[in-house]
Amino acid sequence: MIDDVRYPAQMDTRCADPELQLDVDLMVLEYTLFRAVEAHLEALCEGQCQHDHEDDDDKAMYGPQQRMLVIFDGFLKVFNHHHPCYEQSAEFNYRLQILEFLVLLLYRRTQVIATGRSSANSSGVYNRTMSDLKDRRRWLARRERDSHVGIHNDYTAAEEADKERAWNLEQQIYSTWDTTRLPHAPSASPPTALPSNPSLLSPLLPRFMAISASFVDVVRQGPDDFWMDVACEFMLQASLESLRLRSRGGGSVECLPRLADCFAWGYLGDLDTSLNGEGDAHPASYDNHDHEETAEEEAEAFNNLFRSPPAECLRNIEHPSWTQLRLDTLQEFSAAGGDSSTAAASQTRRLERLVEKYPRAEFQHRLALLLRAMEKGVQRLSMT
Repeated sequence: MIDDVRYPAQMDTRCADPELQLDVDLMVLEYTLFRAVEAHLEALCEGQCQHDHEDDDDKAMYGPQQRMLVIFDGFLKVFNHHHPCYEQSAEFNYRLQILEFLVLLLYRRTQVIATGRSSANSSGVYNRTMSDLKDRRRWLARRERDSHVGIHNDYTAAEEADKERAWNLEQQIYSTWDTTRLPHAPSASPPTALPSNPSLLSPLLPRFMAISASFVDVVRQGPDDFWMDVACEFMLQASLESLRLRSRGGGSVECLPRLADCFAWGYLGDLDTSLNGEGDAHPASYDNHDHEETAEEEAEAFNNLFRSPPAECLRNIEHPSWTQLRLDTLQEFSAAGGDSSTAAASQTRRLERLVEKYPRAEFQHRLALLLRAMEKGVQRLSMT
C-alpha cells in the first residue's frame, strides 16, 4: 500500500533516543527509495511508457510511481538537511541510478521531465548526451586502431582472422547507412541542437551500461546471457529510433547517434586514457553522488562488462558470447546496396521490418525484468 507512506511535511521527527535518529532516517529513506523503484518498475512492466501512446501522459504523470517519486525526493531533501556529511552506500547509490534511469525512460513521452527543470539542468543533460556521444566515437577510433595493429598477444592467429572478418562486415554495414540518405531526409544542419523530445532512448543507452557496470562492481559477478540479450536489443532499439528520426528530420541529425555509435560497446585491449580524452575527468559521471569518478575508472568499468570471465578464460579478450551476439544483432541492419534510390528503399523496408520484429513494448518489459532482477541481486547482497 502506498497510502501508508507520508509526505515529508507529515514526518514524525520524535525520537526516544537522538543517537538513533540517523538510523531511523536512513531506514525511512531507503524504504521510500525502494518503493519508488518498485512503482516505476511496475509502471514499466505495464507498458505505461509505450512510445506510441501519447494519450497516457496523464496516467504516467499522476500515477503511483510519480507520487512515490515526489515522496522519496522530499525525504531525500530532509535527510540531506539533517545529515549533510553522511555518505551513502554503494547499494543506495546503485538503486538511485536505477530510479533516475527509470524516471527518464518512463516519462519519455510526458512533460514531467521538462517541468520545473532549470535551463542549467537542461544544459547539463545536453552536455552529458554530447559527451557520451564523443566517448563512443573515441571508442570507435580506438577499435579501428586496434584492428590495424595486427595479432595481439591475447588472441590466436585464428581468432585474429575471425576478428578481421567481423570488423570488415561491421564496416560494410556502417558504410551503407552512413552514405545513403533516406527519403524525405533534410539537408544536414550544423550540430547545434538535439531533437525536441526531452529524453530519447539513445541517450539512455550509456546510462544503462553505467548501471550494469555498477552492478558488476557491487555484486562481483559478470553479466549473464539475459543481460547480453537485453543489452543488444537496447542497441538495436536505440539504432532504430535514431535512424528513423534521421529519415524524418527534426533538430540536427548530426547530433543523433549513427548506427556505429549505438553499437560502440565492447572490450578494448590495453585500455588507455585516450579513450576519454587526455585523462580529463568525465564532466557528468553517472555515479556522481558526491563522488567524482575519473575518466580512466569509468572507461575501465565499461570495459570490464565485456571482458571474458577469468574463470572461463585467463586471457584478456572480449567475452565470446558478447562478440557473437553483438555481431548477429548488427547484421539485422544489413541492407541491399546499389544506387542511392535502391539503397534508400532497401533501408526503409529494413527499418519497417525491424520495428515489427522487435516491438518496443516487449523490449521495455524485458528491460524492466532485467532491472528488477539486478535490483533484487543488490538487495540480497545487502541483507547478507
